[in-house]
Formats: sequence, structure tokens, C-alpha cells
Amino acid sequence: MTTAPEPRSRRLASAAWRIALALLPLGAGLAILPALLPAAPDPSAPTTLVLRIAAGLVISAVTLMVIALLVHRADGGRLGDAGVTSIRSGWRLALWGAVIWIAPAAATFGVLALLGAPLRIVVSGPELAGTVGLLLLAVLITEALPEEAVFRGYVAAVLGTVLRGWGVIVVQALLFTLFAAVLRQNAHPADLSLFFTMGIGFGYLRMITGSIWMPIGFHTAFQTGAQLVLSHGAVDFEGGTGAAMLALGIVPFSVAAILVSTAGVPRIVHPGTAAR
Repeated sequence: MTTAPEPRSRRLASAAWRIALALLPLGAGLAILPALLPAAPDPSAPTTLVLRIAAGLVISAVTLMVIALLVHRADGGRLGDAGVTSIRSGWRLALWGAVIWIAPAAATFGVLALLGAPLRIVVSGPELAGTVGLLLLAVLITEALPEEAVFRGYVAAVLGTVLRGWGVIVVQALLFTLFAAVLRQNAHPADLSLFFTMGIGFGYLRMITGSIWMPIGFHTAFQTGAQLVLSHGAVDFEGGTGAAMLALGIVPFSVAAILVSTAGVPRIVHPGTAAR
């Protein structure tokens, strides 16, 4: 005797409440964070960055705990089913994700320097290293890890029960964009297009690797670079905001899209993914 398939309306309702629960700790944590850590006069101050890291540890821990409970209790699966694979197998993907942002971004800043808009370091080497290290940890733990675990991880897995392929990528990107707009209380088209592009790109990386680690690496590198150039006093860029976003966003995202869609992911980085 075969069991009748579950009605689509019930599957949609089930997906909706599970996605809402997964979003709850991340949304609450990021909404409360500005109240706990008001804007500091110097965002590069070690104390400010350490406090961001400490808050991020709480946000990430609670977010991952809720995802684990949902996967085990509501879905009857494993964390790997939601793309939250082991760091032992994922660190190479994360590193590769960072590299495919860093290389074209650095090359673009090099070209801009030749055209008269250099990126200058205005602090000592040790101070720059300390700022970059703390900022990278703050971005990774407070933003990249929990956001990727939720959207490219659990949300994508749940959407996979009612959608397929690019449908999953587009819908999770729309949810990611809506989440960012509500959280930031900002619906500027330029900002929304950036988040939607991030959601599409990171969703594609998740689809071809089956893991959140490559999106985490790219996300961390991009946001660390963007915040360092646009918000911190450790470096000074003599070009305008448009030129900065060309080097930080447009060129690296375009190069990464072309590289991954044509060449795939190297086997040495992810043996389970065939080159394209």
C-alpha cells in the first residue's frame, strides 16, 4: 500500500514555519546588537572589535543550536543535509571562496592605483594586522557564519522540499534581501540589489558544492574588505565610493561568477565536485 503524497499547501506551511524559526535567533540577535554596541567613534578600536566578536559568538551559537534542533527534530536529518558540513572538509572551500574574492579585488585596486586612485595604509604594520585580524573574526562570527548557516544552509534545504534548482536559489536570495531590508530599515534600490546579488551568488556556490563553507569564505573576505576600506581608518582610498564598490563588489563578483560557472571548483579544493 502506497502513502498518498503530502498536499502542497501543507508542505508550504511546514516550510514557512521552519524557516521562520530558523530566522528568529539571527534576526533577534542582529536587531539587538546595535543597542548593545552603539556606534563607536573608532570602529577599528580593539575593544569595539572584541565586543563584536563576543556578541557574534552568542549569535552564532544560538543560531546553530536552533538549526541543529530543527534538522534533528523537525526534519529527522543531519546538519550535513542542511549544508552545515564539517570544518575538516570545509576549510579548503572557505579558503577558495576567500581567494576568488581577494585576487580580483586586489588586482582592481592595483589598476585604480595606476590610474591615480591608490589605496594607502595609514597605520603601522602591526596595527593594520591587528585590525584586519579582529575585523575578519568579527565579520566571520557575527555575519558570515550565522547568515550562511541560515540562508544558504537551512533555508535552502527547506526550500528544496518545495522547489528545485534555481527556484531555491532565487527564493532564498529574495528572503535574504527582505531580511536585510527589514533589519536595516533601508529599501534603497542599490542596497537591495547588492543583497540580492549576494544571495544569488552565494546560493549558487552552495548548490554546486553542497556546503555553506565556500559562501562563508567569499562572504567573509568581501565584508572584511568592504568594511576595512569604507568604514575603518586603517586605510585611505583616494577614489570615490563608486570606484571602491567597483573593486570591492562588481569586479570580484563578476570574475567569481565567470570562473565558477565555467571552470567549476578545483578537485583539490572539493573532491566531490567535478570541474565544469
